[in-house]
Amino acid sequence: MRNHTRRCLGALPVVLLFALPTTLGAQSYSVIDIGALPGGNTVSTRINQAGQAVGKSGKKYGVKTHAFVLSGGKAVDIGTLPGGEYSSASDVNTTGTVVGEANTDTNIHAFLWDEKGGLQDLGTFPGDTGSRAFAVSDSDEVVGYSSGAHPPIAFLWKKNKGMTSLGTLPGGDTSEAYGINNPGTVVGVASTQSGAKHAFVWTAKDGMQDIGTLPGDIASEARKISTTGIVIGSSIGTNVTHAFLWTADGGMQDIGTLNGDSTSALDINNKGEIVGTSNASMSGHAFYWSAATGIQDLNTLIPADSGVILTSATSINNAGWILALGAVTTDKSQPLQLDDTHHHAGPAHSFLLQPGR
Repeated sequence: MRNHTRRCLGALPVVLLFALPTTLGAQSYSVIDIGALPGGNTVSTRINQAGQAVGKSGKKYGVKTHAFVLSGGKAVDIGTLPGGEYSSASDVNTTGTVVGEANTDTNIHAFLWDEKGGLQDLGTFPGDTGSRAFAVSDSDEVVGYSSGAHPPIAFLWKKNKGMTSLGTLPGGDTSEAYGINNPGTVVGVASTQSGAKHAFVWTAKDGMQDIGTLPGDIASEARKISTTGIVIGSSIGTNVTHAFLWTADGGMQDIGTLNGDSTSALDINNKGEIVGTSNASMSGHAFYWSAATGIQDLNTLIPADSGVILTSATSINNAGWILALGAVTTDKSQPLQLDDTHHHAGPAHSFLLQPGR
């Protein structure tokens, strides 16, 4: 086994894990496989400023999948709601509060978890049957959507207040909230009067604002918002999707592509660094973007002999640590290539990339 990997998340204390020196002669990032719960398949979704990673782990094809948080030097299985067998974590804030979704004996519900209170079902809007949570602020404000008998509607959940509807765009009937920053600004996607889905920005003062699409595109969605108010997401055309950043002053800007492929922006830190995925017809490549460097394939920024293919970058914290998904070479005589079309056949791995190693 290559020395950049770890078979389990609990192999080392967190502080030591993130301080490991590399022996691979890394170019720009060191690579650490963060391991898995029993089953071996891991999809990480978010990393906080303390280096706690969250996501879901289990067997391939979603069997026995549970949410996890990397805490205290080991993978903590968050478990499931009563009557359920599935859970997945979407976000973690700086205090270690985790949000996501888990099934009950009848449906999927949004949850909030912390070490003190355990797993809490956030419920649904009256009359609905299901909900999902996608993001949590440092003050434990949670966003997502509730659905069921009614179309999905974005919610903002607060302790002791429960769910509040964020409404819809004028003439539209659906909305889903995907991100929230510490000032309380929410982003997501909502239907318009024409039925097209557009990215939105919501504030308590101004309500829901349609931020449109890139020129000529037909739809868009906003995934995350930085504390400084920069929004990232994807603008969708008839044949291609482009990652964007949006500011109140500058509007929506295309951040470019890798070889003209479709791109989707998945996270942004407070320094304005963006990560995501670039999808060609047969494979995906994880990317990093900054104003100084433009868009870069993360596979070109890790050791050439790492034996790793990075297909998507899901999160970046303010220290520049990146969570990425991908595959590892198991047969040294047939190493994976960047255009390999079969790496999805093996278990999904999650990697921590540290800059300057």
